[in-house]
Amino acid sequence: MEKLRISKNGRYFITPDGKPFTWIADTNWTIPQRMKWDDVEYLMKKRKSQGFTVLQIVALDPERDLEMRTPAGEKALLNDNLDTPNERYFEYLDWILDKAEEYGFYVLLLPVWGQLVVGSDWSGSTYEKTVTEENAYRYGCWIGNRYRNRNHILWCLGGDRQPIHLEVDYKNVWRRLAEGIAKGVLDKDLKYDRPDPAWKEVLMTYHACHEMGTGECSTMSYWTDEEAWIDFIMLQSGHGLEPKNYELVAKEYNRERVMPVWDGEPAYEMMPTSWPITEETAMHGSWMTRKRAYWSLLSGAFGYTYGHASVWCCVSEQERSPISKCTWYEALHSEGSAQIKFLREFSDSMQIMTCRPDQGILPEAQGEDILDQHLQASVSPEGRFACVYFPSGGGTVLNLGRLWEPETPEKFEGEVFLWWYNPRDGKCYADAEHTAEEAHAAQASGGKLEVSSPDSGAEHDWVLIVTKEKTEVPVKEQTYYNMEEVKVVKKVFEW
Repeated sequence: MEKLRISKNGRYFITPDGKPFTWIADTNWTIPQRMKWDDVEYLMKKRKSQGFTVLQIVALDPERDLEMRTPAGEKALLNDNLDTPNERYFEYLDWILDKAEEYGFYVLLLPVWGQLVVGSDWSGSTYEKTVTEENAYRYGCWIGNRYRNRNHILWCLGGDRQPIHLEVDYKNVWRRLAEGIAKGVLDKDLKYDRPDPAWKEVLMTYHACHEMGTGECSTMSYWTDEEAWIDFIMLQSGHGLEPKNYELVAKEYNRERVMPVWDGEPAYEMMPTSWPITEETAMHGSWMTRKRAYWSLLSGAFGYTYGHASVWCCVSEQERSPISKCTWYEALHSEGSAQIKFLREFSDSMQIMTCRPDQGILPEAQGEDILDQHLQASVSPEGRFACVYFPSGGGTVLNLGRLWEPETPEKFEGEVFLWWYNPRDGKCYADAEHTAEEAHAAQASGGKLEVSSPDSGAEHDWVLIVTKEKTEVPVKEQTYYNMEEVKVVKKVFEW
């Protein structure tokens, strides 16, 4: 695999041949500690068949096991010392990364989880800080050098913590880690605050948390443009019901220094919708994952990360509970997981990462008062087509003059062709029988066209695709991997 690059316009990733890259990621934070090698390979085969292109993995993650052991019992750090990594632990991580490359996955790799820097978890327990300003650079050099020849790795610092946590500033720890990784990968002495083209050879972002009090959840919430090591922006729109990730994406999309942005930790499928958690707490379903996906992609994100509450931490059979109702293996076959294939097909076919958000083709009032009625519109770079996401179906009035006659938006000439894409089953439905009549109506009404989805209501979301040229079905069905293996017995390891 070859390294990904950032497009010339700074909006999305491209492959070495210049083709836009479809970023559809799965959240697999804990698999080096929680999943045996045969289960890891099964997960990769399944995710490949579902259209995923990226895996998000943490090298050192203490959230499920403070000892950070492999399934074979190998501790990540000898004597709990960052300066003495256990070779046998990292050999297993090597194998996971190599297997990911074999199946064609890029990996967003977090060298350390934020808990190891701040010394506390979300339950309020405190620990000795493992990663400090004094040792972060050495570890960065070591892990960067170890993976310097693996072109499918992109780097992510942070790990679910803001750089200022509980009023303590940890920025210099992360800066030293970034500089160390650059030294290990490139053998260059790059400085965090000195722009250098070489930083583009070791692409990095920062995984912030979603602060409940302030709503801050972006890579750039507490960093500034002086941080030369930050190349792309990650959002954690979070697991609550209220975040409007289309607004979060739009804020970063419109910033002065252009960088790619995506929602890297949205609400997970089967994650509790509120805290504290009780047996009556509702769980997010597939509709939530679809809403966050299409809202963000059509508002300017370069890709999307899916997560499942039982997959990120590899819930075992023994860990079933009223909250964790399914195992990671069962979760791989969830409704939301299956619908990722349709998201991938839509993204591939429409090259949605190259489109620009354009709410101007919609009426000013289009469901802003009710979150699940918010429509999000996007237009192709050449203006060949527009996409509008209807989270609950329904209708609206499109301004076709704005779309195809921007100089004279009050007029519209020509035909218009409508397709309704169902993100629940991946099928396109033509609205051909009304096309000619609607086009004439639009011409007669100053470019305004009234549209309505095939059905509507909660969980009946649709994507409208509007073109001025008659085309075949716009979203093509694809086979990304032929998943024939059925793994019945799961040997889940648990400390």
